[in-house]
Amino acid sequence: MKTLSLSLGVLLMFLGFASSHSASVESRTDEESIKGAYKAYVNAWKTKDLAALKGLMSPDYMAVNFEGTLSSKENEPATAKSDLDWDTMTVDEIHTRAWRDAAVASGFISAEEKNLTGAQLTLGYGF
Repeated sequence: MKTLSLSLGVLLMFLGFASSHSASVESRTDEESIKGAYKAYVNAWKTKDLAALKGLMSPDYMAVNFEGTLSSKENEPATAKSDLDWDTMTVDEIHTRAWRDAAVASGFISAEEKNLTGAQLTLGYGF
């Protein structure tokens, strides 16, 4: 049985944020932008949309997967391509932090997949 091999441990994405808002509005906008980008990343992973996945990662992208292996923008698409075909994959919880043009997202993902015998495989993964 395969395990969830998402390389979503610590996600670093460089995002451009508008600086014309007040600090509180900008903080809320930054948080929503980071959450939206991460949800798009998970959707691109699930659908194996490698072009979208690459577009969502900065050149300096880094992630640590559940095995403690460091992943980069160069090898992340190949990892996503070789992963299971998940029936569902949802982001259950996201926590974000932004500093200038860098962001860190952490939280919890649930994924479900039917194996060859038709049994349902449900996994949870903290990132």
